Amino acid sequence: MKRRAMVRNTVLVAGGLLAVGLIAWPVYAHCGDCAGSGKTMVSAMEAGKSTLAKAIEAAEESSKGKAVHAACEMEGKTLTYEVYCMVGDKIMEVTVDAAGKATGSKDSKTLGRSHGRSHGHDHK
Repeated sequence: MKRRAMVRNTVLVAGGLLAVGLIAWPVYAHCGDCAGSGKTMVSAMEAGKSTLAKAIEAAEESSKGKAVHAACEMEGKTLTYEVYCMVGDKIMEVTVDAAGKATGSKDSKTLGRSHGRSHGHDHK
């Protein structure tokens, strides 16, 4: 009887771990920071005939500034680029579409999500 209980408990624990793994895998695999997400972005770039370099050029032209940080991301099935340009003493966040065309801009206090690390001075 004890052996059956141990086997049953082991099977239940293994099944629970498998269920958690199956639920967590899609979240982990499409986090935006992994190779799978990168491949999806490259496919979208090829479909739109754009590159990160072209997005930077479009953002600099649109803002009349110099790019200091750029990234692409998937919003649903749509590729967008976020390019941060220094325009005088201000940071401008320029949004560029999958075709490489600047579609909007706004003032920003920081250089995007990856710049959130402390770097020795306060933002005031």
